[in-house]
Amino acid sequence: MDAVVLAEVLALAGRDVPGLEADGWTPPVQGAVGHAVGVRDASGSPLVLKIYPVAGPDRRDTEVLAQRLLADVPGPRVPRPVTYGDVDRFPGVSFLVMTRLDGTRWADRRASMDAAGTTRLTREVGRALQGLHAVRGRWYGDLVDGGTRWPSAWARAAARSDELLDRYVRTGGPSGLTGRIRRFVAGCQAALALCPGPVLCHNDVNDGNLLISATPDPRLSGVDLERASWDDPLNDLAKTRLHIRHHRPADTAALIEAYGVDGTDAHRRLDAYEVLHALEERLWVAQDRPAGWRHSVDALDAFLAART
Repeated sequence: MDAVVLAEVLALAGRDVPGLEADGWTPPVQGAVGHAVGVRDASGSPLVLKIYPVAGPDRRDTEVLAQRLLADVPGPRVPRPVTYGDVDRFPGVSFLVMTRLDGTRWADRRASMDAAGTTRLTREVGRALQGLHAVRGRWYGDLVDGGTRWPSAWARAAARSDELLDRYVRTGGPSGLTGRIRRFVAGCQAALALCPGPVLCHNDVNDGNLLISATPDPRLSGVDLERASWDDPLNDLAKTRLHIRHHRPADTAALIEAYGVDGTDAHRRLDAYEVLHALEERLWVAQDRPAGWRHSVDALDAFLAART
């Protein structure tokens, strides 16, 4: 974090939060949307200051709105906004001060947990997603006004499929598999059209964004929010299922059972979204090329072939 930017933001936020100062806390991993640092107010209450880079105000407004929408929804705690604003001295930069949640990232404890504890947490995640999806929306697309919208779940899925497959071809995706994916998604149109309506979706419920209690028998304690939107709830669930499939395939059934997916058409919707998520992940891996990326690309292509 640039010291000059941090000092400017602390001064601006301090107008609403007296005594605000950095306290040295940082998250184990910085998110992709903004940079977070720990701060405290005059009473010593621990808070988080998140600074969004240029072109970040929409991301900030999305996070603030999602936090407010979930403030009174039963389930794991979410941060609450304290104050936020824009940094005029650095055009396009914005900030949010929010409450700091207790707990440890599930990702940081996964390796030390036994199978039973992991399955129990997976069930909690399924129930937590159900609660989050109780918040109803009016359109499919960006959470905040003025963003991109689609008239239906199918329209959004079709647009996403076209965009991802175009990139897949340009990045060397097998042409035969491209056609299979396109036909598979198109074949799910009737099932996708049965979505009862858009709900608040997290869009990144994985063990890196979930906090668990720091106890021998950990429980889900908090959820971070950065990428919320209005969408088909099964699109949200499908991304979490794909994440769990990578870590512990046997627990995918526990997730789906806890959430309560029922009926052939619902499962078909879920499968269509998981294919699109896997396709998007494959594109990210091929572009960013993390360690072992070739193996990951081959594994994701094999998954896509098996599912379509």
